[in-house]
Amino acid sequence: MIRHVLAWMFLAAPLVAQPEDLGTRGRTAPVDRDAREQMKDRIRQKEASGELARFWADYRNKVVDAIKRPAPLGVPTDARLRTELHQLRFVMPQDYRDESGRVVVRRGTVIEPLKIQPLTTGLIFIDGRDEAQVQYALAAGRRERLKIVLTAGSPYDLRVRFKDVTWNGMPTVPFYFDQRKLIINQLQRLYGIQLRSVPAKLTQQGAQLQIEFGMRK
Repeated sequence: MIRHVLAWMFLAAPLVAQPEDLGTRGRTAPVDRDAREQMKDRIRQKEASGELARFWADYRNKVVDAIKRPAPLGVPTDARLRTELHQLRFVMPQDYRDESGRVVVRRGTVIEPLKIQPLTTGLIFIDGRDEAQVQYALAAGRRERLKIVLTAGSPYDLRVRFKDVTWNGMPTVPFYFDQRKLIINQLQRLYGIQLRSVPAKLTQQGAQLQIEFGMRK
């Protein structure tokens, strides 16, 4: 009986013991601020230091420069004369539907675009960095209706340079750039035509597309 009492006394002892600082099991940290607020603070710091203004100015300058002076498309120059004739036609790979879902052109239909819409203005592709090609394109454009399309060089600089030269009834010469090889790739994909070199003049001859490579003297 005494042993039972002593046992209960031992178990109950902590319940009546004096409070004691046993330390901290795990360290706690203050709650982080909202990530959005931290980001706003960071942006305010960059605004105050002028870093943000410099970033946007640099970005704007790069975008404008890329538009004014796009990267060359990698099409080589070859002045040797040669002429190709191509029948422009392709077969619809699937039904073409309008906005209401109605079939306008059925799969398998042969399309000949030059018969549907004649090419009233030709294209002449040149390297705008080559003065001989620029002058060749300008001379050709005085004899027939052409649009000058660059594969390299700055259409902006050439427009400024020839801004006072009349062209097909316009007060200035418009120079274009084949952005991302859109025209060249479409010719390759739809008709298997490869523009491997410049200058290259594209005009319609009857129902065919004529490509005249090189420069006539």
